[in-house]
Amino acid sequence: MNGKRIVSKQDHQRILSKIESPEKPEASHQPTLQLLKKELSKAKKIDPKEVPQDLITMNSKFVLKDIGDAKAYQFTLVYPEDFEPKEGKISVLSPHGTALIGIRVGEVVRWPFAGGEKYLRVQELLYQPAASDHFHL
Repeated sequence: MNGKRIVSKQDHQRILSKIESPEKPEASHQPTLQLLKKELSKAKKIDPKEVPQDLITMNSKFVLKDIGDAKAYQFTLVYPEDFEPKEGKISVLSPHGTALIGIRVGEVVRWPFAGGEKYLRVQELLYQPAASDHFHL
């Protein structure tokens, strides 16, 4: 993450409502949720119509490229109820989702996994709701 995160006011509000929902997540998720709340509090909040076209927002579809071996991976950042790892749908409430919300094409994220970690660059944004005037997503 190179610069200050940017999130739409709409995404900010919806994500906070998921974090603070009466359906409390497992205690093991609490550190990630606290980090996400911290990142959201520091982020610049903007009107959805002002979202830059290269910014990962909720329901954005994008390509991450491994800096080490140049493999590319396609993902969509989703709310927890739409989480589907086999389809590349990452929950914003997960550590990976927390790392991705509000970053831009060209930025690099640390990607921990069971065998270690990788560094992935946001290579391309394939779909972003705000860029397509899909503000209801």
